[in-house]
Amino acid sequence: MAERLNELLADKATLLVTENFTGIGAEWWWERRMGGGIEICQELDPKTMSKEVSGKTGRDTPEVRRAIADGLGLEDDEPVVLTFEISGEVTVADAARMLQERSATPEGLATALYAEVEETLKSG
Repeated sequence: MAERLNELLADKATLLVTENFTGIGAEWWWERRMGGGIEICQELDPKTMSKEVSGKTGRDTPEVRRAIADGLGLEDDEPVVLTFEISGEVTVADAARMLQERSATPEGLATALYAEVEETLKSG
């Protein structure tokens, strides 16, 4: 029978996360949840995002900031926390796969948000 996330002790859970959620360019951390699941938390800094998207698209940083504010509904440039939770009932192998998928790019949990802002700039 496959081992489930809620069966892992602290050291094994830490190892699972640190070995499978890699390559993220932003500050991130994880927490244990009730029921044995885990939650990945990642900071999204709109200022950093605007500089990165500006460099990638060639658009001026103020234009990118407006696209971020409009597209993401942010009222200011303060960082926000993105989260992703994995249930304690998930197998360790599936949890590892999910963590790897969500850390496949440096943007991590914000990958879709970066793409959304870039698409807004292209169509605008």
